[in-house]
Amino acid sequence: MDNLPYIKSSKESIENYALNLREKTFKDVLLDDPNITNEDRSLLFEYYNNPRSKGSLGQLIEKHFFFYDINSKSEADFNEAGVELKVTPYTIKSNGELRAKERLVLTIINYMNDYKDEDFLKSHVYEKCALMLLIYYLYEPNKDRLDYLINYVKLFQFPEEDLEIIKNDYKIIIDKIKSGKAEEISEGDTNYLGACTKGANANSLREQPFSDKKAMQRAFCLKNSYMSYILNHYIVNKTEKYESVIKDAKILKEQTLEQYIISKLQPYYNQDIEFLKYKFNIPYQVSNKSFTYLLAKGMLEVVNEKIEEFEKANIKIKAIRLRPDGMPKESMSFPTFKYTEIVKEDWLDSELYETFSTTRYLFMIYQYLDEDTLILKKAMFWNVPEKDLNTEIKRVWKDTVKKIRNNEYDNLPKISESPILHVRPHARNAKDTYPTLDGKQAIKKCFWLNASYIKQQIEGE
Repeated sequence: MDNLPYIKSSKESIENYALNLREKTFKDVLLDDPNITNEDRSLLFEYYNNPRSKGSLGQLIEKHFFFYDINSKSEADFNEAGVELKVTPYTIKSNGELRAKERLVLTIINYMNDYKDEDFLKSHVYEKCALMLLIYYLYEPNKDRLDYLINYVKLFQFPEEDLEIIKNDYKIIIDKIKSGKAEEISEGDTNYLGACTKGANANSLREQPFSDKKAMQRAFCLKNSYMSYILNHYIVNKTEKYESVIKDAKILKEQTLEQYIISKLQPYYNQDIEFLKYKFNIPYQVSNKSFTYLLAKGMLEVVNEKIEEFEKANIKIKAIRLRPDGMPKESMSFPTFKYTEIVKEDWLDSELYETFSTTRYLFMIYQYLDEDTLILKKAMFWNVPEKDLNTEIKRVWKDTVKKIRNNEYDNLPKISESPILHVRPHARNAKDTYPTLDGKQAIKKCFWLNASYIKQQIEGE
């Protein structure tokens, strides 16, 4: 198209033109395109409504709103203005909270070349995200894709404090490649910038430069949790719930986020929990789920409801109570699974894989000195190692699914059958059940990380 309705070298012009998308559906965009005939429009309706046309809604905006030909060039979409176009879905939770539906994929990681760009600001991936035109549309599962409504449009670039954390995330990923450990990269290694799997299945393997082992194909991405925060905080301006641990971005030029958080917690090591409970005015016992989160907020000097960096990075706080001999008192539980749903999953799309591959944990480790005295022993960041996730944990998950399909609800993997993971009840009482495949009911169960495995992770820090 010769006479574009925006100036392609001006980021302000591109954004102002894009604001016309608000309150429109993707079907409206096709109807408004003067360059297509009614016959072609009908064919395009059919094509873009096809759910197997992954990514095609972004292509629709490129071709039929901005009127430029789709290409596979490495530079930004609006190269003259340095703007990358990203069309991404969000959902509305039952409590009214907005949440990004998925991570934002930036570009495939080229193990053989990307390690050469040690400076994130000079890297190929930064070209793809330095300045983004974000277009958020509301995903509604019962609607045709073309009827999804576009609600938010805004130019976005990383705030200084986020950029410092992302630089360190990039370094973690690149360092693993340079160490010949690309096969051990996990999305849970990092905070905002992730390395997500990108391929049809676990056989989508690629060569790496410093090892003969092949690594799963991955892409640089912005995590789902970070995209949710961008939507709520930077675009919709819902800021009242969040408070940052990092009060000055300059801190992150000297320390990583993890180092700073641990430095804030260390002064309270070996202190009695009853003293800490009084000091931070916590109205709960240590066994209450809210206790550990409130304790962490107190130590980190956060008053508001949510810790900003934890929300962005999908960091979950887990309490671990050790006996005097150092063994955790109990295994670590995770959310219950529905028998009728888990059998529909593939491993790489499963809830368990998603949880373990994307979540970082802050372990708050307490230890009993005797029956009555409980102290804060230490804190540490941890995520499930990739070598455990795609071997033993995957095996236990597959065994669980197989036995559920065979209606063996009382024979799911036991703690004696794996050094890492097992399945057992996680219910209020015997009447707390889920439907089974054979039309009956079985008590709710979940996956548990073995106490002995947790002990190994703590000691191997």
